[in-house]
Amino acid sequence: MLWLLGRDRVPAAQRARREGYGTIDQLGGTVLQDVVILETRASAQKNHYRESKIFVRFEQGFIIIALLLFSQAFFPFIQVGQPENVMEGNALLQLLWKVIYGVAFVLILIQRKRVLAILTRDKLSLMLLALIMLSFLWSQAPDITIRRSIAYFGTTLVAIYMAARFTLREQFLMVVWMLLGGAVCSLIVTLVLPDVGKMLHEGSMAWRGIYSHKNQLGRLMCLGAIVCFLIIMMKQWPRWIGWGGFALCSSLLILSESRTAIVVFVVLLGCIPFLYSFRWNVYAQLLLWMSAIMLGVVFTLGVVPNAEILLESFGRDMTLTGRTELWATVIEMIREHPWLGYGYSGFWLGWDGESAYLWMVSNWNPPNSHNGFLDAALDVGLVGLVMILIGFITRLIKAFQYIRTKQSWESFWPLLFLIYMIAGNLTETSLLDHNSFFWILFISFGFSFAGKHEASKAREQTALTVEKGGRR
Repeated sequence: MLWLLGRDRVPAAQRARREGYGTIDQLGGTVLQDVVILETRASAQKNHYRESKIFVRFEQGFIIIALLLFSQAFFPFIQVGQPENVMEGNALLQLLWKVIYGVAFVLILIQRKRVLAILTRDKLSLMLLALIMLSFLWSQAPDITIRRSIAYFGTTLVAIYMAARFTLREQFLMVVWMLLGGAVCSLIVTLVLPDVGKMLHEGSMAWRGIYSHKNQLGRLMCLGAIVCFLIIMMKQWPRWIGWGGFALCSSLLILSESRTAIVVFVVLLGCIPFLYSFRWNVYAQLLLWMSAIMLGVVFTLGVVPNAEILLESFGRDMTLTGRTELWATVIEMIREHPWLGYGYSGFWLGWDGESAYLWMVSNWNPPNSHNGFLDAALDVGLVGLVMILIGFITRLIKAFQYIRTKQSWESFWPLLFLIYMIAGNLTETSLLDHNSFFWILFISFGFSFAGKHEASKAREQTALTVEKGGRR
C-alpha cells in the first residue's frame, strides 16, 4: 500500500504545482489526499473499463463459437469414431452442449437484471417452452422427450442471453463473423481434405465443407451471401470483405448443389428492393408494387402450365421428390394426435418410434417430414403450431417496424431471416430444433424487439431530447 502511494506521489506533486498549489511541502494534507484519491479513482475506472472490455470480448467470442457449433460446424470431425444412436445420441456432442449450456447459465446469472428486463417481451416463446418441457407427460417416448426438451431449454437460454446482452445490430455483426468463418473454414477443409469436405449425392461429389450435410452448407451460405450483400450496401466495412465474402458464400452455395437454398437465395435477393421501398414515398411504392404484381401474374401464367418441365430441369418432379406423398401420410398421423402431438422429438425415432409406420408405407426412410410446420404439429400438436405461427406474425410486424425506424441496411436482416425461415421450412425442417443456429436466432429476435411500452418510451425520450436541443 505504501509503495502504491509513493508511486502516485510524483504525478500528484506535478499536478499540484501545475494547478498553483506549490510544492508538496506547501500543500495541506487534505489537498494532497484529495489529489491522490482522484488519481486512484481514475486509475480504478480505467482498469474497470479494461476488464469490462475484455469481458465483452469473451461474451462475443462465446456467442460466435456457440453459433458455429449450433450450425453443425465441424460435425464431420466430431462424429468420427462417435456413431450416433437415435435413442441415445452422440456422447461427445452432448458433452459440448452441456458446456455451452453451463457457460450460458453462468453468464445469465451475471447479467440477471438485463435478462429479467426482457423476459416479458416474448411471453409466447416462454409458453411454448413450458409446453415442450411438459410434453413428456403424453409423449410416445418420454425418456427421449425429457432429454431433448432439456436440450431445447439450454438452447433457449443461449438465445435469451444473446438478446439480453447484445442489440440487434451487434447480433448481426456476430452472425456475419460466424458465417464468414464457416465459409473460410469450409473452403480450406474441402481443398485440403476433400474426403471430409465433400459427399456423394446423385452421382456427383457435392461440397459440405465443415458441416454435416451439403444442404446445411447450402442453407448457411445462402444466409452468408445475404449478410455480405448487406455489408456491401452498408459501405462501412472494407470492400474486399464484403465483395470477397459475397463471392465466397455464393460459390459455396452453388458447389453445395442445394437447389432449395439456391431458390431461397434468389427469393431473398428479390425481396430486398421491396423492403427498401418502405422508405420511399407512397407513389414510388405503388409504382414498384404494381409493377411487381403485373410481373407476378405474367410469371404465374407462364410457369404453371410448364411446372413439370421446370421442375424436371431442377431434378425434381411434381411430387417434389416424394415430399407431397410424404406430407399426405404425415397429415394422417397428425390427425391421430391433433392437439398436443406425440411429444417433443417423440415421433421421428426410426423403426423404434411412430415413424416406423411412415417408413413402411413409403419407399424411403425420411428423417423428418421435410416441412418444419408439419414436424412442429407432430411434436407439440396444433396448440404448439398456432403458438409458432403467432410468433412468426408478431416478429414479422416488429421487423417491418424496425426497418421503418432504423435507417440502416443491417435493419433488413431480421425480416430477411424470417422470410428465409418461412421459405426454407416449406421443404426442410428447422423449427423447434434444439441445438439449432436457425431456431436460436428466431427465439432471440422475439426477445430483442422492444415491446410497445419500451418503444413508446424511447420515442418520447427522443422527442424530449430533440425539443431540448431546439431550445438551446
